[in-house]
Amino acid sequence: MWFTTALGPMAPPRRAEEWLETALDVLAYRVTYQVTDPVLALGSAPDTSQAPRRAARFNELKRDLRDWG
Repeated sequence: MWFTTALGPMAPPRRAEEWLETALDVLAYRVTYQVTDPVLALGSAPDTSQAPRRAARFNELKRDLRDWG
């Protein structure tokens, strides 16, 4: 469910490569940080003081996802 909510049902024909890159980045983030939320693609926002690198990546991906959902 999170995938379709965040990225839509399919890649738009003219932006398929960009869509696929974002999808792979989100999948890598979920695997790396063990995100299991069934609805939110990136899970809950991480604490910037505890995990600054993860928080930066979270914010970057959140911006990227605005184009697709």
